[in-house]
Amino acid sequence: DLLLLLLTPLGFLPSFMLEEEEEKVEEKAADQSEAPVASRAVEAVAGSHWNDEYGPLGYGSFNCVCCNAWLLLLLLPTLFLLLVAPGLELEHGGTLTRAALALFGLSALFFCLVSNTNPGVAPRTAPYIVGGREQGFEHPGEAYSYCQDSNRYVRGFDHSCDFVGNDIGDGNMHYFVGFLLSLASFATFLTACCVLSVYEMAAPPGPTLALEHDPLKMTIALLLLVLVFFCFRGCARSEACEGVLPLIMLMPGAVAGAWLLALVTATLVVMPLVTDMWADVRPSHNPAALFLILPYLAFAVLFFGMAAHWVHLLCAGLSQKLWLRSRGYRRQRNRASQSGDALV
Repeated sequence: DLLLLLLTPLGFLPSFMLEEEEEKVEEKAADQSEAPVASRAVEAVAGSHWNDEYGPLGYGSFNCVCCNAWLLLLLLPTLFLLLVAPGLELEHGGTLTRAALALFGLSALFFCLVSNTNPGVAPRTAPYIVGGREQGFEHPGEAYSYCQDSNRYVRGFDHSCDFVGNDIGDGNMHYFVGFLLSLASFATFLTACCVLSVYEMAAPPGPTLALEHDPLKMTIALLLLVLVFFCFRGCARSEACEGVLPLIMLMPGAVAGAWLLALVTATLVVMPLVTDMWADVRPSHNPAALFLILPYLAFAVLFFGMAAHWVHLLCAGLSQKLWLRSRGYRRQRNRASQSGDALV
């Protein structure tokens, strides 16, 4: 559930609610993309964009979701550098900080590549002739599938990703997987650094983090846990969540990741109330590291699971849509999820 809450505002989840006319266009394009190459007497979708309309690095689109993704990518290292790195540098020097910046640079590089490079947009085809008159262009062939989000045919089309602002196809799939792996590694490294910082807060000499046996605070912590549980339960049953949650749980490691995130969430709720973590705040004793574990861990679990998923699809020769169909998954009609990403 927490994973869902983190991703929904970013538009990284699939869009399940499409209007009837959009469904018809997609089905028509899918039927056309299955036509034999030899016939070539099939008309492409009217108004489609072709490869010659783009520059070398101009295939992506900058939208609100992509802007939020860039802000998120900048926020991850900024919080670490401001709140966690100063304390770690006192004990370990600048090695951990430099490693974090290197992983951030690698993630940003893959993000730029997958966002701007050619996903496999079809070259402009011959005119489609009917009765001696040109009426659009011919279908580019069975290797290309039509994407209604970008209004273009893409070779080996997998999905359209608002998070990176580009379609994902044969031309940039390797960059997409590299982005998932690098971002997952970056989030994992930041998680490990935060865990190390929290451990050193409680480790001898000291310890600098001790339990407070206060019945009132423990009761408040228990009530907060119950409240958080009902909040997540309500989110899972809401109209916006129930359409996308089943898809999230299909990802590799989703069940184990959900339990892990639940455990970390419970820790974050309880520890501030039953410990003296706020008694002595300084660079080497900053409780902020504890609260950063949750978002960093959430992204690590998510992106490693997604990377494993797409590597599996590549090895099996499947697209995201075919894989979902093989699992018996059907797209839900939920108007609240229109703003999401079209993974299917």
